[in-house]
Amino acid sequence: MRRLGQGGIVPASERPLVTQALWRLLLICAVAAGGETIAYQLGAYDVATWVAVVVGAGAYILTQDLDRPRPRGGRRGEIRYWRGRPVDEDDDGPHRLN
Repeated sequence: MRRLGQGGIVPASERPLVTQALWRLLLICAVAAGGETIAYQLGAYDVATWVAVVVGAGAYILTQDLDRPRPRGGRRGEIRYWRGRPVDEDDDGPHRLN
């Protein structure tokens, strides 16, 4: 049994303090706060919270999978493997049944 981390045999892998997901969350919150602020400035006090929700949801949708290519609407650019061999998604299956 190996001990990981500080004082262990195998050092723990370094992980950045702020990951891409946290930057995305910060952007979504900033956009929602900006939308709410604009709604307050326009005098729409009764719908300001809903403006923030809608604008934040829009930022969430627009920032989905920015770094991952999606060819043909597939598996986010990943290659499927079966038993160590890549699987062609356009293949219609085995041609023999035995």
